[in-house]
Amino acid sequence: MCARTPLSRRIIAALLLMQLTACYSWRSTTISPWQVIAEEKPSDVRVTRTDGSQLTLVDPFIRNGSIVSNHGRIGASVLFSDVSTFEVKRLNAIGLSLLLTLTFGVVSKLDACSQGHCE
Repeated sequence: MCARTPLSRRIIAALLLMQLTACYSWRSTTISPWQVIAEEKPSDVRVTRTDGSQLTLVDPFIRNGSIVSNHGRIGASVLFSDVSTFEVKRLNAIGLSLLLTLTFGVVSKLDACSQGHCE
């Protein structure tokens, strides 16, 4: 005997999987890095220095006029005066909606096929 998984469980599993791999993109901010880090507490920020080099800081915080990350063995810090571009990882709503639509369509098709209504 074969036990079937209800469609609702499949959809929930697909949504949870997408939540883990959701569509994110880097977006520049118009407010100061200090304000973003203090108020939003982002998990990752990407900094472009005045010399053109880029650095991604995980779990950033502010200390003595610098953006600091102690993630991993080696910490990193960048002075505010050395920052030319400051970006925060944001959810891409358009990409997520397309992904949700596609996933729902695939799950529905699989459910229809499992019930013998596949065309």
